[in-house]
Amino acid sequence: MASEKQILPGRAYPRYYWIDDTGFALTVHEPQPKVPEALVQDLWRHQRFAKDHLTTVDGRPVKILDPGEPNTDRGPDLLNAVLHIDGVEWRGAVEIHVQSGGWYAHQHHKDEVYNSVVLHVSLYPDVWTGGLCRADTTTIPEITLADKLRQPLRSLLHHFLTSDGNKLPCASQWKQVPESLRQDYTLRLGRQRLVEKARRMGARYQAEPFLKNLLFYEVARALGYSRNTDPMLLLAQRIPLHAAHQLREDAVALDALFLGTAGLIPSPDELTEAPSSTQAYAYLLRRTFAQLSGKHNIQQLDSNSWQFFRLRPANFPPLRVAQLAALFQSGGLFDGDTLGRLAEDLACERPVSAWEETLLATGPPSFWNHHFTLTSSTSKRSPAIGATRRKSIVSNAFVPVLILHAEQEGLLPLRAELLSLVDALPPESDSVTRQFPSAPKTRLQSQGYHQLYRTKCTLGGCLSCQIGKHLISEGE
Repeated sequence: MASEKQILPGRAYPRYYWIDDTGFALTVHEPQPKVPEALVQDLWRHQRFAKDHLTTVDGRPVKILDPGEPNTDRGPDLLNAVLHIDGVEWRGAVEIHVQSGGWYAHQHHKDEVYNSVVLHVSLYPDVWTGGLCRADTTTIPEITLADKLRQPLRSLLHHFLTSDGNKLPCASQWKQVPESLRQDYTLRLGRQRLVEKARRMGARYQAEPFLKNLLFYEVARALGYSRNTDPMLLLAQRIPLHAAHQLREDAVALDALFLGTAGLIPSPDELTEAPSSTQAYAYLLRRTFAQLSGKHNIQQLDSNSWQFFRLRPANFPPLRVAQLAALFQSGGLFDGDTLGRLAEDLACERPVSAWEETLLATGPPSFWNHHFTLTSSTSKRSPAIGATRRKSIVSNAFVPVLILHAEQEGLLPLRAELLSLVDALPPESDSVTRQFPSAPKTRLQSQGYHQLYRTKCTLGGCLSCQIGKHLISEGE
């Protein structure tokens, strides 16, 4: 046995520990199989445990709306998780270890990148369970899975070590299913996913000055791409919108408001090697934001909230934030009656093109023609939102918000029209859609693949899946 940590007064230690006469908590080594951390990640990602009456280690009820997406870069294990903890919705990262002490062993408590973690998951409790802190000294909610597993751990471990975790159960038989069945089913799931997303939005922001603010939040998330959706949403929630609307004729001041609130304006020390023109613009933004911050009592984000690692320059947070700010310029998406203009364009022959070429066309100041960040310059290019990202904004922000509006007003034909718009967009290709043996043909089918993967494949729901049922009946 080895000393783990000096005993803390009032701490309830788990049964895996006992306290010796020196005041230390000692590990009791029970005959448990050696478990790789990847197994615990798999248990969490695929929800292979009982979720009824799930609680944190201190007794708060937990509901998992989305377990998150695997992070292949530096930082927490899963990003963009959506959880209800004690009735409050949390969006952020999930970090996973075999035991809670892994948090400290890996030095996460000293790394501000892990301040975005909203839940820590471990298999076994240990002496650290219930006492994990982020670098900002706040405590982290935790759950443990060992007592919630539906199957014996040794069986789960054997299955994990002998199966191809990246392969769908039906992958080898996928093309035996008639294409008409696959297409009809995935399109139906795609429609279901978008309608469910719209309803979740309505429930999430019901206290807001509703649809226009909701649209702003979802556009910000869509611009954040996969790695920066959460900080972009937090930024949108901290922007004083009345100030943004007042600055509609001053693109530089809008830049200062958004980049300053995002915590992305570099300090003088970070500009020592920057070109003089870059330094001048950064200093101008810093001075302007100081005035705006004092006037509007703005709470800045921590600059460490943003991910840059392995991102293409076009997705760097400073440029994306500048693009979001530009949508408040005169003639931009958020200038005037946003929802009215979106609805009006639905009468056009090509509404998506009308949205992309007008409402999403306003670009940031000319400084961004030569910059992706505020510390270095590059060759000239267009800083406007690109075609792929515009279509993502349409399918992930415009359409769900308008579907929500249609449902509230009882306009079911309008909802069907909006879903048809998504079906006309080119498909998305990402880590989920690429797991299926045949690529989706439209964006609505892409959405269906995501719904199929999330609600059936990851949960072992083959018996409730139309594709799985077909394969099973054919095999009988």
